[in-house]
Amino acid sequence: MNVRTALLLLLASALINAALLLAYAVWIAPPRAPRLATLDVGELYRLKETQVAAVLMKGEATDEERISALKRAGAFGAEVTTLIQALPEECSCLILARGAVIGERQALPDLTPEVRRRLGL
Repeated sequence: MNVRTALLLLLASALINAALLLAYAVWIAPPRAPRLATLDVGELYRLKETQVAAVLMKGEATDEERISALKRAGAFGAEVTTLIQALPEECSCLILARGAVIGERQALPDLTPEVRRRLGL
C-alpha cells in the first residue's frame, strides 16, 4: 500500500464518518432544548369579558343577542382550553404563562396575538 492509497482511504473514512454523524444529528438525536413561547391567558379572558360586556351594555341589543353573548361566554373556557392544548403540538414548543416569565420577554415569541385572532377577539 502506497501513501496515495492510504490518503484516499483516510479521506473516504472521514467522509463516511461525517455523513454518519450528520445523519445521526438530523434523524436520531433528540432535540437539545425545547423551544419556548409565552401566552397571556388573562388577556384573552379580559378581551372576551369586554366583548360580552359591550353586547350586554348596548342599549339597542335584543334579548336574543344578550343570551347569545352569554352562551358564547360560557363556552369560551372550553374553547380556550382546547386551543391551548393543541398549541404545543402545532408550534413544537413549550408554552409558558406570560406572568411566569421573569426577565426579558422579548426573547421569547408571544403566541397571544395568534390565539386572539383564532378566537376572534
